[in-house]
Amino acid sequence: MELFAVEIRTPQWQPMILWYTSALNMKAAVRSVEDGYALLAGRGWRLSLLELQEDEPRDRSAISLALEVENLSAVRERIESLLMEPSAPIETSDEGFLQWTTTDPDGNRIKLFQFVAVD
Repeated sequence: MELFAVEIRTPQWQPMILWYTSALNMKAAVRSVEDGYALLAGRGWRLSLLELQEDEPRDRSAISLALEVENLSAVRERIESLLMEPSAPIETSDEGFLQWTTTDPDGNRIKLFQFVAVD
């Protein structure tokens, strides 16, 4: 398992991108204005900024961790025994990865994903 990125949901998406690229000299690796998504890269670390709409309610999650795993099904099976609530299904993205989202006991979002071949 490898920490892929720390995710921050923010209604100040553009100012946050500017701040992290200017103040911490991070480089924009991926940026999608339509999706409100930016992946910034530093030396040995990544930060995902996700646009939170002003009227969108914040959940308990202060941060999100994006963890890349080799076998998502096996990791999900191990984690499910520790969950208090039923888990969501594994989702397949058009970008070529499987994703499963859960939370830690404090309510922080944990996104686990596995890259797969896209047909």
